[in-house]
Amino acid sequence: MKIKSICAIILPGMLLLGSSPLLADGIPVEPGLWKITSTVTMPMLPQPRVTTVTECMEESEITMDDMGGEGMDPNCSFETAQVDGSTMKWSFDCPVEGGTSHGEWQATSSGDTVKGEGLLTMSHQGQTMDMTMTWEGQRIGACP
Repeated sequence: MKIKSICAIILPGMLLLGSSPLLADGIPVEPGLWKITSTVTMPMLPQPRVTTVTECMEESEITMDDMGGEGMDPNCSFETAQVDGSTMKWSFDCPVEGGTSHGEWQATSSGDTVKGEGLLTMSHQGQTMDMTMTWEGQRIGACP
């Protein structure tokens, strides 16, 4: 499961995470076909934005390596705050044109379900905007 793909769906064109080497420890998940629904709330949206994707996950854990990867802004700093059993917490800071962005995220797995939440704060030319995101994923069967 590529959590970064969830972020890409929610904020197209915005690179949130750094590409530095990350911890290999992760949280356990059941391989198979997953349905993931994310909800984004921010002041400039008239209502929350809900997106659902289905993807095949072949690995048996979500690792911090899933948070980085190709195309990520090398100017971002990324920190793993905690990988503890079934919960991961992480944060990042990225420069954006005319400002900065800071995110605090966490995900918890029970094996065949995963839930997560995050807060992204963007500062641009003296203005600050917060975006909250929640997501839920559930294994729905075997991969096709």
